[in-house]
Amino acid sequence: MDSSNEPLRFVRPAEKRRRIPVAVIMALSFGALVFLSIGGVLALTVGANVRNTLDLLGAQSTLLVDAMEDSLRAEMGQAESAVTGVSQLYAQGEFQIDDDVAMSAALAGALSGARQVTAMLICTADVVCRGVARTGDGKIEPLPPEAEKSAQVVAALAERREFNRLLWGSFVANEHGLYANVSMPLSRGGGAPQGWAIAAVELERLSEITRSLSARFGTHAFILDGDDRVIADERLADPNAVKSGIAPMMPLATFGDPVLAAYSTRRVGGQFDAERTRDVEFSEINLDGRDDDWWGDDAYVAITRKMSGYGERPWTIGAYFRGSQIGGEVERVIGSALLGLAAMTAAVIVAILLGSRLSKPIKAIAGQATRVADFDLEGVTPLPRSWIKELDDQASAFNAMLIGLRAFSTYIPRSLVAKLVRTGEIGIAEPRETIVTVMFTDIADFTALSEQMDAAAVSKLLNRHFAILCRAVDAHGGTVDKFLGDGMMAFFGAPDRLKGHAAAAVRAAVQIREDLAADNRSAVLEGRPALRVRIGIHTGPVIVGNIGASDRVNYTIIGDTVNVSQRLQGLGKELAPEAATTIAASAETVSRLDERFETMPAGRHRLRGRGEPIEVFLVGDVLEASSIAGRQAGAA
Repeated sequence: MDSSNEPLRFVRPAEKRRRIPVAVIMALSFGALVFLSIGGVLALTVGANVRNTLDLLGAQSTLLVDAMEDSLRAEMGQAESAVTGVSQLYAQGEFQIDDDVAMSAALAGALSGARQVTAMLICTADVVCRGVARTGDGKIEPLPPEAEKSAQVVAALAERREFNRLLWGSFVANEHGLYANVSMPLSRGGGAPQGWAIAAVELERLSEITRSLSARFGTHAFILDGDDRVIADERLADPNAVKSGIAPMMPLATFGDPVLAAYSTRRVGGQFDAERTRDVEFSEINLDGRDDDWWGDDAYVAITRKMSGYGERPWTIGAYFRGSQIGGEVERVIGSALLGLAAMTAAVIVAILLGSRLSKPIKAIAGQATRVADFDLEGVTPLPRSWIKELDDQASAFNAMLIGLRAFSTYIPRSLVAKLVRTGEIGIAEPRETIVTVMFTDIADFTALSEQMDAAAVSKLLNRHFAILCRAVDAHGGTVDKFLGDGMMAFFGAPDRLKGHAAAAVRAAVQIREDLAADNRSAVLEGRPALRVRIGIHTGPVIVGNIGASDRVNYTIIGDTVNVSQRLQGLGKELAPEAATTIAASAETVSRLDERFETMPAGRHRLRGRGEPIEVFLVGDVLEASSIAGRQAGAA
């Protein structure tokens, strides 16, 4: 049986377990905490620094490639605009192909507006080309009509006959240099092309772009035809490039640049965010053949992007730089990481020593906390003060908590807490359906009685009355749910699965009747009012568990069984209006009792809120086994 005066205790396993000393726990806990916290921050910081370094490299590299592509497309865009404009003028009849004066004027106008274009030509189907060209000092001079003799140029013109649109052709070389060229057909009224307007861009101008970007970004910019020939390079922008034995469209292996010569052996890396780098390829080129790091003396990083639309093969635009340019930053990050690791090791050692030192007062705290966990609040002694601020604050907080708990425990159903703890079941307080026996009590004519008393007297009377009720309920394994004015609601069979909960509820009701009778006798002698009580008992299904809002939850029961029990309590004043204590039980409850319980049929009654009447019994005495045996012998 439970008693509200007994301390609440957790049920602990009977077997002994090996316990780790608190000194070891504190030392290891503090050490591990320092290691995880400082180590985690250190790892995140180092990782973030490395990531930021690589992201910055990726952003700068993407900016370089974007700038190179924008410059090239602007350069080539001038040539496209020039041939498109000439084609439109021809379609509008502004000039005739055989009118050299008008044609030269149209071409000169187009060339003057496209400063990056070297020459503008019009070639006819008979492979005769005429046009204008820009001289070294920037002047524009006419080119007389001349039948093209170069097999390369003838092949390029033949290629254009198959395409009636803007077309970038193969590179064309002559005695002046190597040129990229774009053409646009000349036609009128949707007829067949009468010739082609052609703009030529000298590749040396592309090399000037790479030289400018190399100086701007501190790298070595280049443009490749596919992956194996050099179109433009900062070295080709040098006026003495030809004397040095290098020229556009040379194979990488013979261009004289060891990094580009090893470009085909590059190792593509995945260290950069693909979304941020926008199709930029990052690769490592090691001149010594090793591939174990990015920042050795012979290691280079290449950044490239494919650019199509200006010939048969896509161009590869990009740049390379020494890996040591980012290796230095990474090495500084690693150095700071090593210093942080040393500091973390020292901090872990200090934390272990501190944890060992702090373990002594912690033992005392653990002992007192165990008593608190057992709800043995009266056996808890206040903790002594400490010279360590944190422990002193902890002792002060613990002592303040103890005072609060002792005050708060008055409002906690201690027997309910004890049952929830003793069950040891996970989720025992979660709402579930089960069969219980519910008890309702109420003081007859309490309203009229309380009107004749002051508030202090009413409070004192109720506290004394509820103490009698709770003592009986707890003694028989029941749970006091709540007080309703001058009444009480209790239930039997939850949270612990009490066998014979119907019998336990009836026994508790009988004890309440006996204790109230004794208290009424004392009340007469002391001048206190005697109380008449009605009790209703019913057994049936309910929903039991934690019910309420997130910040206010009650372990309670709900269901029709609760309503029937309350109605039976109210029916008591009709069944035995003059009785000091009336106990009315339903047939469902009485059917679960044995021969030791005296019950008297009180007829079938229709309770408010129920469609069918139920059979009701009045409860008499509860006999002991010896009394039953004596009755049976007398009857015999």
